[in-house]
This record gives sequence, structure tokens and C-alpha cells, in this order.
Amino acid sequence: MSFKLRNTIVLGVFFLLISGGGFVYWFFIQPKQLDTAVADIRRLERELQQLPDMIEQVKNLTAQYHDLKRKYDSRSKEIPTTDITSQTYAYMSRGIDQAGFLKFNMTYSGAREFANWGYNVYLLQDGEAEFDKLYKFVYYLENGKRLYKVHALNLVQQEQVDQQTNETKKWIAFSMELHAYYSKISELSSSLAAKALGISRAPFNPFNPLILQAISQAAPVGVINADAVEVKAVLPGKAFIMHANELQVLHLGDRVWRGYVSRIVPQESKVVFTLDEGGIIRRVEKQIQFGDKQTR
Repeated sequence: MSFKLRNTIVLGVFFLLISGGGFVYWFFIQPKQLDTAVADIRRLERELQQLPDMIEQVKNLTAQYHDLKRKYDSRSKEIPTTDITSQTYAYMSRGIDQAGFLKFNMTYSGAREFANWGYNVYLLQDGEAEFDKLYKFVYYLENGKRLYKVHALNLVQQEQVDQQTNETKKWIAFSMELHAYYSKISELSSSLAAKALGISRAPFNPFNPLILQAISQAAPVGVINADAVEVKAVLPGKAFIMHANELQVLHLGDRVWRGYVSRIVPQESKVVFTLDEGGIIRRVEKQIQFGDKQTR
């Protein structure tokens, strides 16, 4: 075989191999690659179409993140990881120190557990306090560092005559259900924004009755009872009276039990007292007694 013929055969074989490879690539491999490229292009086009929505979602999520972070940094409550009765009692004792004296019986009533948080239920029963002190105590519980919730609160106005002073004492009998919260999220147990409470002033007492139900019928010792006064002499601006076997001098505006001297009328030998008997205004007139004649 000549050299020329051999080279021709070799070149022919290479041509067939190259042509066959090109045929396979052109008709089988390239269409698949083209389909894959077209699919990628369509996917990218869809993603580009969704890009404005994604940008808007990112903006909304960023705004939510900053809002949550602001609320977290500015929160004024500390939620401990656990809550036990002694901790709650100690915390409420500090509230009592701020509010003033009040008494109650505290009973643990169980816990309510949830995923990452829960609360203990305490019953405060047989409570007694003046309205302004009770108001400050409840204000402390709801606005202090710890997260508490007054779930139920019952208030009843009470009145009683003090046996020593004969004055009517008023107070509030109360009971409440208190929820003390805790959380397994340890980051909530402290807060830089939590501050000590200032002094809160109680508003107008809505339980203060206009007319008392319990009033004393006897005046305290040493206090003039207008009903027991006996007028002896009346001069301009003053009157001489007998009370408890003792001669005394009263001037216009002088205080007596439950009231004051409102008028002195020398022309009629009369002294007028204005009394406030637990919200009921009563006028008492006393004149000099001449013989068996008595005028009231």
C-alpha cells in the first residue's frame, strides 16, 4: 500500500469520526443543552418578574425587624424564667411599702403552662385597705417591672364607728385574682428600659359615700355636742353656754361635734349650729331657757 493511499484512508477515518461526533452533538446533545438553557432563561425571567415583590417583602420584613427590635429594647417589663410564691410575695411586699398599709391573705391557685411561657395564679382574699393605698398597690402591680395581670378585682365599701373616737372609719374590702407571668426565653428576664416606679396619686375616690350608713350617736369626750348645749347668755359675736356642767364661751365659726356655730342672734337670745351628720345637713337652734319655757 502506498504512502498516499494510507494517508487518504487515515484522513477518511478521522473525517468519519469527526462527522459522526458532530452529528451526534448537533442532533442529540446540543438540543438538550438548548432546552436546558431555555428553561434556565425562563426561570430567570420569572425570578426577575418576581424581584419587585421580593424587594417589597424584604422591605416589609426589615421594617418588622426594626419595629420588633425597638419594642424589645424599649420594653419596661422583666419576665423571669420561673416564678415561685416567695418571689411574688417579696415583690408585692415592696408594693405594700410604697402604697402604705393594707392586709390580705394570699393563696397559690396553680399554674397555666403554654409553649414558651406561662403564669401562676394567686388569690388575694379578705383584703382591707383605704382606697388611695389600694389604688397605689394595684398601680404598682400593673406598672412595675414584673409582668403581672389583675384578672379579677372585687371591691366593697365598708363603714364602722370607731369606739375610741366615735368617728366613722371607711375602707375598701377587696379580693382579686392575680396572674404572675414567666417565660422560658431567658432574654426576657432583664430589661435596660425597666425603671422604678414613681409615686402615683390616687384619683377621686368613687367609693366615698355622700351619706354615711354608720354614724355614732355619742359625741367624743371633751367635744361639744350641739344637742346637749344649754345657752346661758348671748352677746354680739359670742355666747355663753353650759355643756357637761361646764360654762364655756362660743364664738361665731367655732367647731362643735359634726359642725360649727353658724349664727349668733343676741336679739333673740339664740345660737344656731349647722351640723353635717354623715352627709345629712341639720340645723340646731338653741335659745336661753326662761323658767319652764324652752325653744329649739
